Amino acid sequence: MYRYLAVLWNTHSESTTAQAERIVERIGARLPGIACVLNDNGAAIHVQSDNHGYFECDRSNALVVLGKLFHKTFGEGAVPARVDLDAASAHAACSSQGRSIIEQYWGRYVAFGFQQETSSWFVLRDPTAEIPCYLTTVGQLTLVFSNMEDCLMLGLRDFSVDWSFLSYSLLYPFRDGLQTGFEEVTAVEAGEAVSIRDGEPVGRHCQWDVVRLARDAPIEDLQEAVSLARSTLLGCIGALASQHRRIQLQLSGGLDSSIILAGLLQAPSAPEVTCIHHYDEGIGADERLFARMAVQGASDSSGRRCEYIEYRRRPHCALEEIMAFPRTARPAHCSGYLLHRRDVAFDGDTVQFTGVGGDAVFLRFKGNAAAIDYAWRRGIDRDFFRVAFETAQSGDSLYGVLKDAVVQGLLKRPGSINGRWGKPCPWVRVDLSEQDGLQPAWLRHAQAQGHHVSPYKLAHIGRMVFPTSVLDPFEGAGHWHGVSPISAQPLVELFARIPLHLLIADAEDRTIARRAMKGLLPDALLSRKVKSYLDDHSVAVTQGHQHFIRNLLVDGMLARRGYLDSALADAGIQQVGPDHSSQVLGIFGPQINIEAWLRRWSGQRGAQAATVA
Repeated sequence: MYRYLAVLWNTHSESTTAQAERIVERIGARLPGIACVLNDNGAAIHVQSDNHGYFECDRSNALVVLGKLFHKTFGEGAVPARVDLDAASAHAACSSQGRSIIEQYWGRYVAFGFQQETSSWFVLRDPTAEIPCYLTTVGQLTLVFSNMEDCLMLGLRDFSVDWSFLSYSLLYPFRDGLQTGFEEVTAVEAGEAVSIRDGEPVGRHCQWDVVRLARDAPIEDLQEAVSLARSTLLGCIGALASQHRRIQLQLSGGLDSSIILAGLLQAPSAPEVTCIHHYDEGIGADERLFARMAVQGASDSSGRRCEYIEYRRRPHCALEEIMAFPRTARPAHCSGYLLHRRDVAFDGDTVQFTGVGGDAVFLRFKGNAAAIDYAWRRGIDRDFFRVAFETAQSGDSLYGVLKDAVVQGLLKRPGSINGRWGKPCPWVRVDLSEQDGLQPAWLRHAQAQGHHVSPYKLAHIGRMVFPTSVLDPFEGAGHWHGVSPISAQPLVELFARIPLHLLIADAEDRTIARRAMKGLLPDALLSRKVKSYLDDHSVAVTQGHQHFIRNLLVDGMLARRGYLDSALADAGIQQVGPDHSSQVLGIFGPQINIEAWLRRWSGQRGAQAATVA
C-alpha cells in the first residue's frame, strides 16, 4: 500500500488558508501513519508507504520526489544507481519545472517543486505513468492525490460522472490521458508537469521529448541497436530489482517475461526470485514446457537459481469480487486482475515483476508499417526493396507493400492505422465517429514543436506509453505492486529511436529483443514465433459466471444509458463458447470494468456520492 495527498492553496486568502489547515488536520486524523513531509509556501504534502523499495519520499529543499529515481548510466555490466538529490539538482529541477529530471534521470515517481521566481508549484509525473496522479480544484485550493478513496474521505466536493470518457473507454480501454471518470478530476499525464499558482492550475507542459529523440537521433545500425538494447534491458531490470529483497515474477513462458527472468538472475543485487506460472490445459494453452525452459536457461547462463511454482488456472475465479474493489478515479482493469489472479501472498518486501509492455516496445504487430516508415524517412533508395520484401513476409503482398510505401510513406498521404483495442462487441452502441479522444501530452507537445515522424512510428510510441491502471487496479491501495521494467523510460526512448524496419529485421518480429538476449536464454525460446493466449480460460470463466455477467450487463447502467444493446448482449453472453469466443475480450476488457465501476459509485450516498444521472 502507498498513498500521497498534496494540498496546495492561495496563501493570500485567509478563508482558503483556514480551509487548507482543516484539510491538513483531517488528513492526519483520518489516515493513521501518514507523514507530512513538507508544509511551506502554500503546500502540504503527505506520504505513506509500507514498501519503501517501491515507493518512498526524497526531499531536497523545495523539491519532493515520491517514488524512485535512477541515473541514466548504461553499459556492459553497468546498473544505474539510485539518485541522491542535492541542492544543485533540486534547483535545476525547480527552475525547469521538472524537465531536468526527465532529461537526466528515470524511474517511477511523482515530483513536486516550488519556483521561487514565479511563486508557483509544479507537479510532474514520470513518463511511465506507473504511479497514479490526479488533481481536483475547489476555489483556490487544489488537491493532488494518488487514491480516489482518500480524496472522497476529505469530503471536498461532489463529483459527476464524465459519460463521454466512459463511452470512449468502451472502445479504447487501454489509453491514458488527462480525462478521468469524473468531470471534476483530471490526471497529470505521462511526462507532463502542471503549474499551480495561488492554489489553482495555471498551465500544463509536457517535459518529455520522446518524438524529438525518434526524429533527431535514429539508430540505423542493427548491431548497435542490439548492443544498446541488451545493456539498457539488463540495466533497467537490475536497477529496479536492486530496490527489492524478494521478487515474484509472473512467468508466462513467452519472450517478454523470460527476458525479465534473465535480467533478474543477472542483477548484481541478487534478489530472491520466485517464478509464478499459471497454465491451462486447453489446446495450445499449456506453456509449462517453455516456462521451465526459461527457468533452466536463465539459471544456467547466470549461475543462479530461482524458485518455480506452477498453478493450474481455475474457471471458478471469484469474479464477483470486482464489486468490492475500491472506488477509483478511472475504471480500472479489475476483471483482468481477477481473471489471472496471483495465488501468492505479498508483504512489505515483495513486489511482482511482469513482462507487460513487451509486445508494444519490442514491436509485435503485422502490416506494412516498416516499409512505410522507411519510405517516409529515407525515400526509395537501394535498401528500400530489401525492407519492402521483408515487410511483405509479415504483412501484405509485395505489391501492397510497395503501393502503401509510395502513397503513405513517400507521398505522405494519410492512411488508416488500426489503433483500436480488440474488436467491439456487436452489442456496444457507441458512435465511432465521435470517439477520436484527446491526443496525449507527448504527442501534443511534439506537434507544437514541429517534431514530425511517420504516423506508424507515432503509433509505436503511443503503444509503448502504457496506462497505469493496467498495472495497478488499486491506485496504490492494495498490497500488490506491479513493476514493468520493459515500460521503463530509457527503454521506451531507445526503441523510439530504432526505425521500424530494424525492429522486424529479417522478417522477424521483436528482432532486437531476441538478439539482445542471445546467450542468456535458450535459442529455442528466443526463436519461438507463436505464443498461446487465454481464450479457453476466458471462455470457461465467462460460462462459469454467466448469470453474474448477464445480471451486470444486460440491464445495467450502460444498457440503460444506451451504450449496450440489452437483447444482443443477453444473446451474445449466452452464446460464448469455444467456437464463439470473439466477444470475450470485449466483455472482460471495458464492459465489466466500467459497469462495475458505475455501480460501486452509484451505491454511495450523501455528499461524497457521484452524480450518475
